Amino acid sequence: MGKTSEDSAAILRRAAEAKLKARNLPDDTPVEDARRLIHELRVHQIELEMQNEELRRTQVQLEESRSEYSNLYDFAPVGYLTIDENGLILKANLAAASLLGTPRARLIKRIFHSYVHEQDQEKSRLHFTRIFKTREGQSCDVRLMAKGGAEFYALLESIFVETANGSGQCRTSIFDVSRAKIAEKALRKAHGEMEKRVEERTAELAEANKLLMQEIDVRRRAQEELRINMEKLERSSQELQAFAFSASHDMQEPLRKIQTFSGMLKERASRNLDDQGLDYLERIVDSARRMSEQIHGLLNYSRVNTPGRRFTPVDLTGVAREVAGSIGRLAKEADATFEIGYLPTIDADPDQMRQLFSNLIENALKFRSEKKPIIKIYAKHIDDTERIGMTSGKQSFDIFFEDNGIGFDEKYLDRIFTLFQRLHGRSAYQGSGMGLPVCRRIVERHGGSITAKSAPGQGTTFIITLPSKHPASD
Repeated sequence: MGKTSEDSAAILRRAAEAKLKARNLPDDTPVEDARRLIHELRVHQIELEMQNEELRRTQVQLEESRSEYSNLYDFAPVGYLTIDENGLILKANLAAASLLGTPRARLIKRIFHSYVHEQDQEKSRLHFTRIFKTREGQSCDVRLMAKGGAEFYALLESIFVETANGSGQCRTSIFDVSRAKIAEKALRKAHGEMEKRVEERTAELAEANKLLMQEIDVRRRAQEELRINMEKLERSSQELQAFAFSASHDMQEPLRKIQTFSGMLKERASRNLDDQGLDYLERIVDSARRMSEQIHGLLNYSRVNTPGRRFTPVDLTGVAREVAGSIGRLAKEADATFEIGYLPTIDADPDQMRQLFSNLIENALKFRSEKKPIIKIYAKHIDDTERIGMTSGKQSFDIFFEDNGIGFDEKYLDRIFTLFQRLHGRSAYQGSGMGLPVCRRIVERHGGSITAKSAPGQGTTFIITLPSKHPASD
């Protein structure tokens, strides 16, 4: 016996001797050897009794463990089979019987491969052959057929167990993986569909990208054509302005001669002309004057966009007072009153600002009513949140020219800013019809806008919107 067995025996003997001493057995043996022999026999008796008690406890524990193992084996959620080298089922738990749809008693001595799907039987045989050949654990997934033809996917996990007679057995766990396989199939199907959709979408995107590139190319060519046309238009505009300036300037000389000789003819020959002749002469003089005014207005209009003075800070209050003072004769004749309020300092062409204010003031004096003319000039700061389309952070102003003149119907608003358009006959109000179009062109050059509010007999208010800063400024 090993050291552990010797220790156990010594412990058992000491325990037996202690029990014998506790019983106080009489010692009536006359001979010392007899007493020792009897003592030894009694000790052995007690040892046997104690060993029997230990064996009974061990047997009870073994029975409890066997029952617990049996319960765990039978009621485990996984199927367990013991299979011999010939494929016969030797043992099965209740879970395996349930999975295969066969009572456990009828599973014993049945060939396991009879429950394997026909298409997977070769795979199953190779699985068990490898187990018994290599004596190493193996796994395999097959389709199993339960009683009644129900099919399910199973994962087999098998290990080799050597028996007492030297042969071996295979212990196999059966896991139902049908849900996982179904999910895997669904996932593969979804993945395939997704790949197909991705390919289709990729093709669509490629086609869309091709169309986009074609569109970009078309737009690029269109932009290039637009740039070329704009350059041509700019050259044509410059040539037209140059022609208008040159033609207007060249026409001034013959007009001056017509006006000069018409005046001389009127002074020298008026006594020799009848009334009709004098009327003809007056018409010649008046026509020459009107043509001179139109040519002068056309020159002013053509000069607005020609390179001139650079934009500098301009005090509009000073401009308003300067212009009001320069047309003093007209203001005195009309007995006009000027009310000049707050006006800002902005980046502008000072000459064109003077021309703008002059045209608007002269317009108010020309179209005055019978009332004493009152001309109000003032400005208001614009909050960029108040106007749609205003550039955020860009300070702008509304400048108002308000009069109490004859006014006009606002349905003619666009007409008053068009070249050579008049709302009144020449006999009632003189002028070339160029003043307001020149005003609009000046305002647009400064990055602003001009409009008007009016009603017949209620006066007119011109509203000019101008930025305080301009890219063309110093």
